Amino acid sequence: MSRLSNRATDRDSTVAGVAAEALAERRPQGRILVAGDTDGAMEEALADGGAEVVSWHRLALDGKPATPWPADGAFDGAVLRLPRGWAAFEMALHALAARLPAGAPLWIAGSNDEGITSAPKRFDGLADGVETLTIKRRARLLETRRTSDSAKGNLEDWRETVALPLPGRDGALDLVSYPGLFAHGRLDTGTECLLQVLPEIAAGTAVLDFGCGAGVIARAVRERTPDARLTLLDIDAVALHAARQNVPDAECVLSDGLAGLGARERFGLIVSNPPLHRGKDEDFGMLEALVAGTKQYLKLRGSLVAVTQRTAGVGKLFKTAFGHADLLLETPQFQVWKGTPK
Repeated sequence: MSRLSNRATDRDSTVAGVAAEALAERRPQGRILVAGDTDGAMEEALADGGAEVVSWHRLALDGKPATPWPADGAFDGAVLRLPRGWAAFEMALHALAARLPAGAPLWIAGSNDEGITSAPKRFDGLADGVETLTIKRRARLLETRRTSDSAKGNLEDWRETVALPLPGRDGALDLVSYPGLFAHGRLDTGTECLLQVLPEIAAGTAVLDFGCGAGVIARAVRERTPDARLTLLDIDAVALHAARQNVPDAECVLSDGLAGLGARERFGLIVSNPPLHRGKDEDFGMLEALVAGTKQYLKLRGSLVAVTQRTAGVGKLFKTAFGHADLLLETPQFQVWKGTPK
Protein backbone atom coordinates (compact mmCIF):
# COMPACT_ATOMS: atom_id res chain seq x y z
CA MET A 1 0.00 0.00 0.00
CA SER A 2 1.31 3.44 -0.91
CA ARG A 3 1.95 6.20 1.61
CA LEU A 4 -1.04 8.09 0.23
CA SER A 5 -3.23 5.01 0.65
CA ASN A 6 -2.13 4.87 4.27
CA ARG A 7 -3.10 8.50 4.74
CA ALA A 8 -6.64 7.86 3.49
CA THR A 9 -6.95 4.75 5.66
CA ASP A 10 -5.66 6.62 8.71
CA ARG A 11 -8.27 9.33 8.22
CA ASP A 12 -11.07 6.76 8.02
CA SER A 13 -9.86 5.11 11.22
CA THR A 14 -9.57 8.44 13.02
CA VAL A 15 -13.06 9.60 12.03
CA ALA A 16 -14.59 6.23 12.88
CA GLY A 17 -12.82 6.10 16.24
CA VAL A 18 -13.87 9.60 17.27
CA ALA A 19 -17.47 8.98 16.19
CA ALA A 20 -17.55 5.57 17.89
CA GLU A 21 -16.61 7.11 21.24
CA ALA A 22 -19.45 9.60 21.05
CA LEU A 23 -21.97 6.99 19.88
CA ALA A 24 -20.93 4.68 22.71
CA GLU A 25 -21.82 7.43 25.18
CA ARG A 26 -25.12 8.10 23.39
CA ARG A 27 -26.07 4.38 23.28
CA PRO A 28 -28.79 4.63 20.60
CA GLN A 29 -31.35 1.83 20.69
CA GLY A 30 -33.50 0.16 18.05
CA ARG A 31 -32.64 -0.41 14.40
CA ILE A 32 -29.82 1.87 13.27
CA LEU A 33 -28.82 2.19 9.61
CA VAL A 34 -25.08 2.84 9.23
CA ALA A 35 -23.79 4.10 5.88
CA GLY A 36 -20.16 4.00 4.74
CA ASP A 37 -18.41 2.86 7.94
CA THR A 38 -15.49 1.17 6.18
CA ASP A 39 -13.52 0.97 9.43
CA GLY A 40 -16.33 -0.76 11.31
CA ALA A 41 -15.73 1.03 14.61
CA MET A 42 -19.04 2.92 14.59
CA GLU A 43 -21.02 -0.22 13.84
CA GLU A 44 -19.23 -2.07 16.64
CA ALA A 45 -19.89 0.72 19.16
CA LEU A 46 -23.59 0.77 18.29
CA ALA A 47 -23.92 -3.01 18.51
CA ASP A 48 -22.07 -3.08 21.85
CA GLY A 49 -24.54 -0.50 23.15
CA GLY A 50 -27.51 -2.70 22.31
CA ALA A 51 -28.59 -1.35 18.92
CA GLU A 52 -29.55 -3.54 15.98
CA VAL A 53 -27.13 -2.42 13.25
CA VAL A 54 -27.88 -2.59 9.52
CA SER A 55 -24.95 -1.71 7.26
CA TRP A 56 -24.98 -0.03 3.87
CA HIS A 57 -21.80 0.14 1.83
CA ARG A 58 -21.87 1.74 -1.59
CA LEU A 59 -18.16 0.96 -2.18
CA ALA A 60 -16.86 -2.60 -2.18
CA LEU A 61 -13.74 -1.72 -0.20
CA ASP A 62 -11.77 -4.63 1.25
CA GLY A 63 -14.24 -7.13 -0.13
CA LYS A 64 -17.24 -5.68 1.72
CA PRO A 65 -20.64 -6.43 0.17
CA ALA A 66 -21.91 -3.28 -1.51
CA THR A 67 -25.22 -2.17 -2.99
CA PRO A 68 -26.21 1.00 -4.84
CA TRP A 69 -28.97 1.81 -2.33
CA PRO A 70 -29.76 0.90 1.29
CA ALA A 71 -32.29 -1.75 2.21
CA ASP A 72 -35.92 -0.74 2.52
CA GLY A 73 -37.53 -0.64 5.92
CA ALA A 74 -38.08 1.60 8.91
CA PHE A 75 -35.17 2.58 11.15
CA ASP A 76 -34.94 4.36 14.48
CA GLY A 77 -31.82 6.31 13.56
CA ALA A 78 -29.02 6.48 11.01
CA VAL A 79 -25.29 7.20 10.86
CA LEU A 80 -23.62 8.58 7.75
CA ARG A 81 -19.88 8.64 7.16
CA LEU A 82 -19.40 11.78 5.09
CA PRO A 83 -18.77 10.59 1.51
CA ARG A 84 -16.51 12.24 -1.01
CA GLY A 85 -18.37 14.94 -2.96
CA TRP A 86 -21.48 16.89 -2.05
CA ALA A 87 -23.58 15.22 -4.74
CA ALA A 88 -22.89 11.83 -3.15
CA PHE A 89 -23.67 13.32 0.27
CA GLU A 90 -26.99 14.70 -0.93
CA MET A 91 -28.05 11.35 -2.41
CA ALA A 92 -27.02 9.44 0.69
CA LEU A 93 -28.77 11.93 2.97
CA HIS A 94 -32.02 11.53 1.04
CA ALA A 95 -31.66 7.73 1.06
CA LEU A 96 -31.24 7.64 4.84
CA ALA A 97 -33.83 10.30 5.63
CA ALA A 98 -36.48 8.45 3.61
CA ARG A 99 -36.07 5.52 6.00
CA LEU A 100 -36.45 7.56 9.21
CA PRO A 101 -39.57 8.86 10.92
CA ALA A 102 -39.86 12.54 11.76
CA GLY A 103 -37.78 13.36 14.81
CA ALA A 104 -35.44 10.39 14.49
CA PRO A 105 -31.73 11.11 15.06
CA LEU A 106 -29.24 11.27 12.21
CA TRP A 107 -25.52 11.34 12.96
CA ILE A 108 -22.92 12.50 10.42
CA ALA A 109 -19.21 11.77 10.91
CA GLY A 110 -16.31 13.36 9.05
CA SER A 111 -13.09 15.32 9.32
CA ASN A 112 -12.63 19.07 9.14
CA ASP A 113 -10.60 18.90 5.93
CA GLU A 114 -13.36 16.84 4.29
CA GLY A 115 -15.81 19.70 4.90
CA ILE A 116 -17.87 18.25 7.75
CA THR A 117 -18.60 21.75 9.06
CA SER A 118 -20.35 22.59 5.77
CA ALA A 119 -22.67 19.56 5.87
CA PRO A 120 -25.57 21.37 7.62
CA LYS A 121 -25.73 23.86 4.74
CA ARG A 122 -26.71 20.96 2.46
CA PHE A 123 -29.47 19.34 4.49
CA ASP A 124 -32.03 20.29 1.83
CA GLY A 125 -34.81 20.61 4.41
CA LEU A 126 -34.42 16.98 5.49
CA ALA A 127 -32.93 17.64 8.94
CA ASP A 128 -32.70 20.42 11.48
CA GLY A 129 -31.24 21.29 14.88
CA VAL A 130 -27.54 20.45 14.48
CA GLU A 131 -25.43 19.66 17.55
CA THR A 132 -21.72 18.85 17.49
CA LEU A 133 -21.33 15.92 19.86
CA THR A 134 -17.55 15.72 19.73
CA ILE A 135 -14.46 17.33 18.17
CA LYS A 136 -11.24 15.34 18.43
CA ARG A 137 -8.22 14.91 16.22
CA ARG A 138 -9.78 17.18 13.57
CA ALA A 139 -12.82 14.89 13.32
CA ARG A 140 -16.42 15.57 14.32
CA LEU A 141 -19.69 13.82 14.91
CA LEU A 142 -22.79 15.89 14.24
CA GLU A 143 -26.28 15.02 15.50
CA THR A 144 -29.42 16.31 13.85
CA ARG A 145 -33.08 15.30 13.63
CA ARG A 146 -35.15 14.18 10.70
CA THR A 147 -37.83 16.65 9.70
CA SER A 148 -41.14 15.75 8.11
CA ASP A 149 -40.17 17.02 4.65
CA SER A 150 -40.29 14.56 1.75
CA ALA A 151 -37.14 12.78 0.58
CA LYS A 152 -36.12 11.27 -2.73
CA GLY A 153 -35.83 7.81 -1.29
CA ASN A 154 -35.40 5.68 -4.44
CA LEU A 155 -32.25 5.45 -6.52
CA GLU A 156 -34.19 5.94 -9.75
CA ASP A 157 -35.38 9.31 -8.44
CA TRP A 158 -31.79 10.40 -9.19
CA ARG A 159 -31.40 8.82 -12.61
CA GLU A 160 -30.37 11.20 -15.39
CA THR A 161 -29.80 10.76 -19.10
CA VAL A 162 -26.87 12.77 -20.43
CA ALA A 163 -25.75 13.31 -24.02
CA LEU A 164 -22.03 12.76 -24.53
CA PRO A 165 -20.07 13.38 -27.73
CA LEU A 166 -17.57 10.56 -28.32
CA PRO A 167 -14.45 10.86 -30.51
CA GLY A 168 -14.97 9.29 -33.93
CA ARG A 169 -18.76 9.19 -33.61
CA ASP A 170 -21.24 11.46 -35.34
CA GLY A 171 -23.69 12.90 -32.87
CA ALA A 172 -23.91 12.57 -29.11
CA LEU A 173 -24.63 9.33 -27.31
CA ASP A 174 -27.29 9.20 -24.60
CA LEU A 175 -26.01 7.56 -21.43
CA VAL A 176 -27.46 6.98 -17.97
CA SER A 177 -25.71 8.66 -15.04
CA TYR A 178 -26.30 9.56 -11.40
CA PRO A 179 -25.13 12.63 -9.45
CA GLY A 180 -21.71 12.17 -7.92
CA LEU A 181 -20.40 9.69 -10.47
CA PHE A 182 -17.05 10.47 -12.07
CA ALA A 183 -17.41 13.16 -14.76
CA HIS A 184 -21.20 13.17 -14.33
CA GLY A 185 -22.87 14.92 -17.25
CA ARG A 186 -19.72 15.43 -19.34
CA LEU A 187 -17.00 13.56 -21.19
CA ASP A 188 -13.91 13.53 -18.99
CA THR A 189 -10.87 14.99 -20.76
CA GLY A 190 -8.71 12.02 -19.83
CA THR A 191 -11.30 9.58 -21.17
CA GLU A 192 -11.48 11.60 -24.38
CA CYS A 193 -7.69 11.35 -24.74
CA LEU A 194 -7.82 7.57 -24.31
CA LEU A 195 -10.61 7.17 -26.85
CA GLN A 196 -8.71 9.26 -29.39
CA VAL A 197 -5.86 6.73 -29.49
CA LEU A 198 -7.66 3.52 -28.58
CA PRO A 199 -6.18 0.74 -30.73
CA GLU A 200 -8.34 -1.04 -33.27
CA ILE A 201 -10.16 -3.89 -31.58
CA ALA A 202 -10.68 -7.13 -33.51
CA ALA A 203 -14.08 -8.80 -33.58
CA GLY A 204 -14.68 -11.07 -30.61
CA THR A 205 -11.90 -9.58 -28.48
CA ALA A 206 -12.39 -9.90 -24.73
CA VAL A 207 -12.08 -6.37 -23.28
CA LEU A 208 -11.98 -5.32 -19.63
CA ASP A 209 -12.91 -1.75 -18.67
CA PHE A 210 -11.22 -1.39 -15.27
CA GLY A 211 -12.68 1.35 -13.06
CA CYS A 212 -15.47 1.64 -15.60
CA GLY A 213 -17.58 4.29 -13.86
CA ALA A 214 -20.81 4.67 -15.81
CA GLY A 215 -19.31 2.63 -18.66
CA VAL A 216 -18.38 5.39 -21.11
CA ILE A 217 -15.21 3.70 -22.41
CA ALA A 218 -16.91 0.31 -22.66
CA ARG A 219 -19.84 1.82 -24.55
CA ALA A 220 -17.40 3.48 -26.97
CA VAL A 221 -15.76 0.08 -27.52
CA ARG A 222 -19.19 -1.44 -28.15
CA GLU A 223 -19.95 1.27 -30.72
CA ARG A 224 -16.69 0.54 -32.58
CA THR A 225 -16.67 -3.26 -32.23
CA PRO A 226 -20.23 -4.48 -31.70
CA ASP A 227 -19.24 -8.08 -30.98
CA ALA A 228 -16.42 -7.36 -28.51
CA ARG A 229 -16.87 -9.37 -25.30
CA LEU A 230 -17.01 -6.74 -22.57
CA THR A 231 -16.37 -6.98 -18.84
CA LEU A 232 -16.87 -3.90 -16.66
CA LEU A 233 -15.30 -3.61 -13.20
CA ASP A 234 -15.76 -0.91 -10.59
CA ILE A 235 -15.70 -0.49 -6.82
CA ASP A 236 -18.80 1.77 -6.77
CA ALA A 237 -22.16 -0.02 -6.81
CA VAL A 238 -23.93 3.09 -8.15
CA ALA A 239 -21.44 3.41 -11.01
CA LEU A 240 -21.89 -0.23 -11.91
CA HIS A 241 -25.69 0.18 -11.74
CA ALA A 242 -25.39 2.92 -14.38
CA ALA A 243 -22.91 0.89 -16.43
CA ARG A 244 -25.32 -2.06 -16.61
CA GLN A 245 -27.86 0.21 -18.25
CA ASN A 246 -25.35 1.77 -20.65
CA VAL A 247 -23.79 -1.54 -21.72
CA PRO A 248 -26.55 -4.04 -20.93
CA ASP A 249 -24.91 -7.05 -22.57
CA ALA A 250 -21.61 -6.71 -20.66
CA GLU A 251 -20.53 -8.75 -17.66
CA CYS A 252 -20.28 -6.51 -14.59
CA VAL A 253 -17.96 -7.11 -11.64
CA LEU A 254 -18.22 -5.19 -8.36
CA SER A 255 -14.74 -5.22 -6.85
CA ASP A 256 -11.99 -2.96 -5.53
CA GLY A 257 -9.38 -4.60 -7.76
CA LEU A 258 -8.50 -7.29 -10.23
CA ALA A 259 -8.92 -9.97 -7.56
CA GLY A 260 -12.68 -9.74 -8.16
CA LEU A 261 -12.16 -11.41 -11.55
CA GLY A 262 -12.16 -15.16 -11.99
CA ALA A 263 -8.75 -16.78 -11.75
CA ARG A 264 -8.95 -17.96 -15.35
CA GLU A 265 -10.14 -14.70 -16.89
CA ARG A 266 -8.00 -13.51 -19.81
CA PHE A 267 -8.43 -10.40 -21.95
CA GLY A 268 -7.03 -9.25 -25.26
CA LEU A 269 -7.28 -5.65 -24.05
CA ILE A 270 -7.64 -3.94 -20.69
CA VAL A 271 -8.57 -0.25 -20.83
CA SER A 272 -8.72 2.12 -17.89
CA ASN A 273 -9.04 5.67 -16.70
CA PRO A 274 -8.09 4.48 -13.20
CA PRO A 275 -9.19 6.23 -10.01
CA LEU A 276 -6.34 8.15 -8.40
CA HIS A 277 -8.12 9.28 -5.23
CA ARG A 278 -9.50 7.72 -2.09
CA GLY A 279 -11.63 10.28 -0.36
CA LYS A 280 -9.88 13.64 -0.67
CA ASP A 281 -6.37 12.14 -0.89
CA GLU A 282 -4.46 11.12 -3.97
CA ASP A 283 -3.98 7.37 -3.92
CA PHE A 284 -1.85 5.64 -6.58
CA GLY A 285 -2.31 2.25 -4.95
CA MET A 286 -5.07 1.16 -7.35
CA LEU A 287 -3.02 2.23 -10.38
CA GLU A 288 0.07 0.43 -9.11
CA ALA A 289 -1.95 -2.73 -8.42
CA LEU A 290 -3.54 -2.56 -11.87
CA VAL A 291 -0.21 -2.32 -13.69
CA ALA A 292 1.41 -4.96 -11.50
CA GLY A 293 -1.46 -7.41 -11.81
CA THR A 294 -2.43 -6.89 -15.42
CA LYS A 295 -0.11 -9.50 -16.95
CA GLN A 296 -1.93 -12.26 -15.08
CA TYR A 297 -5.16 -11.37 -16.88
CA LEU A 298 -3.87 -10.65 -20.40
CA LYS A 299 -3.86 -13.10 -23.26
CA LEU A 300 -0.73 -13.59 -25.34
CA ARG A 301 0.04 -10.26 -27.06
CA GLY A 302 -2.71 -8.60 -25.06
CA SER A 303 -2.26 -5.00 -23.85
CA LEU A 304 -3.16 -2.55 -21.11
CA VAL A 305 -4.07 0.96 -22.27
CA ALA A 306 -4.50 3.53 -19.51
CA VAL A 307 -4.81 7.29 -19.23
CA THR A 308 -3.55 9.22 -16.22
CA GLN A 309 -2.46 12.70 -15.32
CA ARG A 310 1.12 13.44 -16.29
CA THR A 311 2.04 13.95 -12.63
CA ALA A 312 1.32 10.27 -11.91
CA GLY A 313 4.62 9.22 -13.49
CA VAL A 314 3.09 6.26 -15.29
CA GLY A 315 5.85 5.98 -17.88
CA LYS A 316 8.38 4.52 -15.45
CA LEU A 317 5.73 2.23 -14.00
CA PHE A 318 4.80 0.85 -17.44
CA LYS A 319 8.40 0.42 -18.60
CA THR A 320 9.25 -1.49 -15.43
CA ALA A 321 6.20 -3.76 -15.54
CA PHE A 322 6.00 -4.51 -19.27
CA GLY A 323 8.46 -5.73 -21.84
CA HIS A 324 7.13 -3.13 -24.26
CA ALA A 325 5.60 0.25 -23.36
CA ASP A 326 4.45 3.01 -25.72
CA LEU A 327 3.34 6.56 -25.01
CA LEU A 328 0.30 6.85 -27.30
CA LEU A 329 -0.63 10.44 -26.49
CA GLU A 330 0.63 13.28 -24.34
CA THR A 331 -1.05 16.58 -23.55
CA PRO A 332 -0.10 19.24 -20.99
CA GLN A 333 -2.36 17.40 -18.51
CA PHE A 334 -2.62 13.73 -19.54
CA GLN A 335 -0.67 10.78 -20.86
CA VAL A 336 -2.00 7.62 -22.49
CA TRP A 337 0.29 4.59 -22.16
CA LYS A 338 0.09 1.15 -23.73
CA GLY A 339 1.86 -1.80 -22.12
CA THR A 340 2.30 -5.22 -23.69
CA PRO A 341 4.05 -8.06 -21.80
CA LYS A 342 6.86 -9.95 -23.53
